[in-house]
Amino acid sequence: MIEKRGPRQKLAKLLWYGTIFVICVIMLLPFFWMFMSSFKSGLEIIRIPPTLWPEHFTFRNYSTIFRRLAFSRYFFNSFVVSGVSTVVALFTSSLTGFVFSKYRFRGKEVIFMSFIGALMIPFAVTILPMYLLIAKLNLLNTYIGLILPMCVSPFGIFLMRQFMEGIPIELVEAARLDGASEFWIYRSIMVPLSSAALAGVGVFTFLWTWNQLWWPLMVISKAKMRTLPLALAALTWQHAKRYDMIVTGAAIAAIPVIIIFAFAQQKLVKGITLTGIKV
Repeated sequence: MIEKRGPRQKLAKLLWYGTIFVICVIMLLPFFWMFMSSFKSGLEIIRIPPTLWPEHFTFRNYSTIFRRLAFSRYFFNSFVVSGVSTVVALFTSSLTGFVFSKYRFRGKEVIFMSFIGALMIPFAVTILPMYLLIAKLNLLNTYIGLILPMCVSPFGIFLMRQFMEGIPIELVEAARLDGASEFWIYRSIMVPLSSAALAGVGVFTFLWTWNQLWWPLMVISKAKMRTLPLALAALTWQHAKRYDMIVTGAAIAAIPVIIIFAFAQQKLVKGITLTGIKV
């Protein structure tokens, strides 16, 4: 029998969807205003009361920010740093998660708990020792200096280990009986079966690296090596607070993040929900 929904159930469902819609509008409204303001003049942006839709639609902000402020270089720097950091972090996180989930060795739980403990340490506590290390290696104002501290992600290791715990050990043992090497098992069995978790680690790592301000501020002093967040911060003191440039730069910085999250959303949610908590 098909259960018929009464007026109360329909009203509750309508209220539920209405609440979700209102929350979505509230969350998306600042982003919409930011993108629309990137097509406004500086005077219109600071006008009271504010306008949501540009009165005089213009692309002058984008032409100025790319032609005069070298934002194409900053965009390239952020893309290189975030892309390489994400790829390396995916490799180290998945390989370490494979070891922690499918191998048995003395002190494994202690070592794993040390990685979990690293999640509780604020980034501000570790930034000075990392800076001293990078400075002694003569890696200041270099891509390697920006990328190296981001290559190992304690959160990524935790997420990959938790996900790989759910992969049957029989698959690994059967491959070993067939003479497969350990790296072949990792590459051909564990990685393909962990694509959902890898997507989650990749998105979080990319977002963290793309939005990072403190670390580039510490190791970068040359203007040509600035990343987008550092370039946006520089706009506030180098160009007399050009709000039109700041809003346009923020819109440019948000576009790659929105695109990546839109394409990886399903795998991201799947990877987190299927991970579970197995310590």
